[in-house]
Amino acid sequence: MTDYLPSDLETSLAPREGRLLTIPFDQYGRLRIAQHLTEILHTEISAQSPGNPQRLRILDVGGYPGNLRDFVDHERYDLTILDVVPDDGSIPGYIQGTGLGLPFADGSFDVVTSLDVLEHIPDPNRAAFLNEIMRVSRHAALLINPIQSLQADLAEETLDEYIRWIMDAQQEQLAEHREFGLPDFERTSAQFAQAGWQTQTFRLANVYNWLLMMVAKHYLISLGDEKASAFEHALDRFYNLTFFEADRSEPNYRGALVAVRPGLEEVIRQVQAAYPPLPDSESSNGVRLGLTQTLMSLLNLKSGNHEDFRLREQMERRDRHIAGLESRIATQDTQAEALRSQISELQAHVINIQSSYEAEFTNQKAYMARLESDVKAKDEHILYLEKLLQGLQSGRVFRATRSVSRFLRK
Repeated sequence: MTDYLPSDLETSLAPREGRLLTIPFDQYGRLRIAQHLTEILHTEISAQSPGNPQRLRILDVGGYPGNLRDFVDHERYDLTILDVVPDDGSIPGYIQGTGLGLPFADGSFDVVTSLDVLEHIPDPNRAAFLNEIMRVSRHAALLINPIQSLQADLAEETLDEYIRWIMDAQQEQLAEHREFGLPDFERTSAQFAQAGWQTQTFRLANVYNWLLMMVAKHYLISLGDEKASAFEHALDRFYNLTFFEADRSEPNYRGALVAVRPGLEEVIRQVQAAYPPLPDSESSNGVRLGLTQTLMSLLNLKSGNHEDFRLREQMERRDRHIAGLESRIATQDTQAEALRSQISELQAHVINIQSSYEAEFTNQKAYMARLESDVKAKDEHILYLEKLLQGLQSGRVFRATRSVSRFLRK
C-alpha cells in the first residue's frame, strides 16, 4: 500500500492530528497528497544543493484560507498564499491577487501549488493561468483538481439535484463547475509538456465514494443542529483515517499533475512508484453497495423527517400567525377603546357647545326682540312727533291767515 504519511511526519503532526482529521474528507485527501508530493520535491531540490539544506519557497495559488499551512513543515518551507478573497491580515503570508496575473517576478518560487482551483476558472482563461504558474515557478508545479469524465459529470449533477431537493438551495462551487466545465486532464498535462516540462499524472478520489460521502454530509448539514454537525465531523474523521489511502480506485473524481523542469526527473520516477494506477475491485463494489444501502436508509429517514419537519414548521408558522393576529386584535381593541373614549369626550364637548350655543342664541333672540320693540316704539314716537309738528305748523298757518284777513277788512 502506498505510504502517504511517512512515520516521522505522522509523529510530527500528532499534536494537531485530531483537528486535521476533522477537515472535510475531500479537502483532507488533496492536502495530504500535496503534503507528500512537496516532501518528495523538497528532497530532490535540496539534493541539488549539497551541504546547504534548502528552505523551499512555495506559492499556493487559490489557497484561501491557507489550509496547506497546517500540512507543511514551517522550518523547511516558506509558504505564500494568493487568492482573490479579501483578508483581514490574520493569515500569515497571504496576498490578495489573481492567478491570471501573478504579481511576482519570473522564477520567484521553487514550487507552485494549486488545489481545486482550475475548475473555477473559465475554460478560455485556463491556458493563461497555467502559463502564469510556469512563469513564476523555478523548479516544479503541483495541480490537483476535479477532472472531466462522464462519471464525474453525472456525480456532480446528481449531487446538485440532491442539494436542491434536501436544502432548497444551490451549491455555489458546483454551479461554477457546471458553468465552466471540469478541466481536461490530458490538455492540462500537454500544456506543461509542450513548454518543456517533465510531467506525471495520477488519479484519486473514487467518484462513487465521493458522491456517497457528499450526499451523506449534506444530509447531515440539512438537519441543522449541533449533534448532526458533530456527527459530520466524526464521519470525516472516520473516512480520513480508514479510506483515505485506498481512495484512488477507478473511476476517479480528481486528478493530480506533478510537473518539473529538466534536471528533476527523479521526482517523476518517485511519483510513478508512489501512485500507480489502482483499478476498481469486486470487494470495493461490495463495500460500496453496503454504503449505498445505508445511504438509502438515510434518505428514507430524511424523507420521513422532512415531511414531519414540514408539518411542524407549518404548525409553528400558524401558531406564530395566530399569536400575531391575537396581538393585533388586542392592539386594535385597545385602540378602539381609546377611540371610543375620545368620541365620548368629543360628544360631551359638542353637547356642551350646543347647549351653550342654544342659550346664547335664545339670549340673542330676546335681545333682538327687545331691540326690535325699542326700534318700533321709537319709530312710533317719531311718527307721533312728526304729526304733532305738522299739526302745529298747520295751526300756525291758519292763525296767520286769519290775522291777515282781519287786517284787510279794516
